[in-house]
Amino acid sequence: PPERIEKPKPVPLPKLAPKKIKAKPYTVEVRKILSPEFAIRTQELQKVTKKDLEGKKVIILFLKNLYTPISESLLSALQKIAEKEKNLTVIAVDTNDADFPLLQGFKNSMGLKNVILTADSYVYREFKERLKVLKVPSLVVIDEYGFIRFFANGIKSEEIKSVSRELKRIIMSLG
Repeated sequence: PPERIEKPKPVPLPKLAPKKIKAKPYTVEVRKILSPEFAIRTQELQKVTKKDLEGKKVIILFLKNLYTPISESLLSALQKIAEKEKNLTVIAVDTNDADFPLLQGFKNSMGLKNVILTADSYVYREFKERLKVLKVPSLVVIDEYGFIRFFANGIKSEEIKSVSRELKRIIMSLG
């Protein structure tokens, strides 16, 4: 008769704990996405188009309300970045379509000299169509060729310091 072989005893496999990876406060676009054609009116009622911004790095910040702590923190962080960078344009877009005297008063009270303020929900919708996932407050970084290179989506107040740190690094990497 054939020799009887004992079945191996089941050995429990060790359970591996999933690595906790802290999500970065920005999203890197592997494919370059061309930014939509846009035209905005500044609080001084000057028209600025995408064509006017060619050759410059652009940061567009989309906000729901101007007078909130997160909006004020983000704008002051962007003001500091804009002061140090020569070839950078910072645009803050209020998606609630606020009136321009309100924008002017906010800009003066915050001391925003290097930030263009506007109120235009249409520009937000255009960018949202391109990116598909854009929740306010959000940042979009456009390189000098007009391509969306990075965006931060649905920024929370505890992420502001890391977002500004990463923005400085991103702007330097764009040249």
